Amino acid sequence: MYSILIVDDEAIELETIEHYVPWDKIGISVAGTARNGKEALGKLAELKPDIILTDVRMPIMDGLEFGRRAKQIDKNVKIIYLSGHNEFQYIKAALNIEAAGYLLKPIDMEELLALLEKVKKKCEEEQLADQSGDWMREKLLMRILREPNAEKRKEWANQWKLSAADFAENKPFAAAYATFDPAPVYPGTAPYPADSASTDRIELFRTAARQRLDTFIMVEDEPHALFILFQWQDERQQAQSTTAFWERLRTDLASDASSGSQVTIGLSDPHTGFQEIWNACAEARACNEEKFYEQSGAVLSPQDLKPTKQTDDESEQIAAKLSSAIQSGDSEQIGMHIASFFGAIRGERIDRNFAIRAILRLLTALEQHFSMLLAGSLREWLLVDHWKEISSMGSAAHMQAYVMHFCNEMRKAANDRDIDRNQAIAEQIVKLIGERYHLPLTVEEIAKEIYLSPNYIRTIFKEKMGETILDYLTKFRMNKAAELLKDKALKVREVAHSVGYENVSYFCSIFHKHRGSTPNEYRKMYL
Repeated sequence: MYSILIVDDEAIELETIEHYVPWDKIGISVAGTARNGKEALGKLAELKPDIILTDVRMPIMDGLEFGRRAKQIDKNVKIIYLSGHNEFQYIKAALNIEAAGYLLKPIDMEELLALLEKVKKKCEEEQLADQSGDWMREKLLMRILREPNAEKRKEWANQWKLSAADFAENKPFAAAYATFDPAPVYPGTAPYPADSASTDRIELFRTAARQRLDTFIMVEDEPHALFILFQWQDERQQAQSTTAFWERLRTDLASDASSGSQVTIGLSDPHTGFQEIWNACAEARACNEEKFYEQSGAVLSPQDLKPTKQTDDESEQIAAKLSSAIQSGDSEQIGMHIASFFGAIRGERIDRNFAIRAILRLLTALEQHFSMLLAGSLREWLLVDHWKEISSMGSAAHMQAYVMHFCNEMRKAANDRDIDRNQAIAEQIVKLIGERYHLPLTVEEIAKEIYLSPNYIRTIFKEKMGETILDYLTKFRMNKAAELLKDKALKVREVAHSVGYENVSYFCSIFHKHRGSTPNEYRKMYL
């Protein structure tokens, strides 16, 4: 039975094709469905369908772009295009991607079934013509890797042996597991562009392997992950340059990776006998998982594996330090505390699951401390599932970047909140001066009124208003005095008392300093 992947952005069309086409009767099973090309591309490596039935016009990634990339990943997959647009350019573009067929909507069931029979026949012809080729070997290798039963794995390994004539059975082979871990995507920020270089990486792997390896087979285990089973041209080359070869390849791949992506290659020791394929690949995957403790991408072999510690790290103390640094707006201290926290995880080699628990406890403590911020300017973080985000990351380095970003967002929000609060304090002082300028008023009395320390309000007022409280009070009084002096019925002494000065001489001195004339001279000049 062959498998098919159905791709259509219209829910009704998708459901109709999935449930009303008699797939069982024609020997085809529905491996999965997708609503656009990008989603389908993500499922392609996992489902490994023999046939794809896809709409042409879809959002995010259309069917033609999806088909082009699908062919790069699996050159043998058969693609049937659907379209409601009877336009020559679509048909021409589809044929350029080696389309197996092209149908117009609404779909004619008889026409679809007839085309599927032709596609099945083409699959059978290619399968018979390529029993010992890559297509069959890749299918069998994936079955070996995903089979949980050891006895059944032996059966698949025996079949793989028949299809892999270019692999020498009595010669050692090894496995590599390469991953491309993208940088975390944060709430409120645009994700990195889709990694269009994934198919180019596969070709880069193939090109490098052809130059240095005796024989190899490569399968895409899942999006952003490749298994490579290989044999060296000679044992001396194997012993001398295994790590160097893969390190050069990793460097080339890293230079092509999307921003922030971490490229890691795990290597197995040499194994002999095809019954060991599963063990070799499991060993390579385990080595790849050692990337959790690496600051960046690396090539890792069994010699790099070390014991881990299953213990809960203390998060409360670091949470308190981080909260203080966030509150004070000290980004340098934030970075130091986070680096210390993750440095301890790496240095003590805390087991990944235990490390994730410690990180989640840290984030939870910070959320509780800054709950008002999360309810306010950081509302987009309220719905974030930290466990889902953190557990999907392969390395502590990416987890560290995630925590750092979260703390910096809270630092900025806390700073913005403080700025707003300080502005409100300054405005409160201005209002108080406007109401009580005619009374003997000191900074200490103002501080008592708003329940803050004198030094604190001096600092805040100067920062927000650009002058001291005393300077502002004096200027305000002099402006009021100038207005009162316009009333000839008021004596200078009465004006002085009205703006808070008991000592008339002192008032006249201050007025002269601010207006460049005595109160009486001011009256003569302006009245």
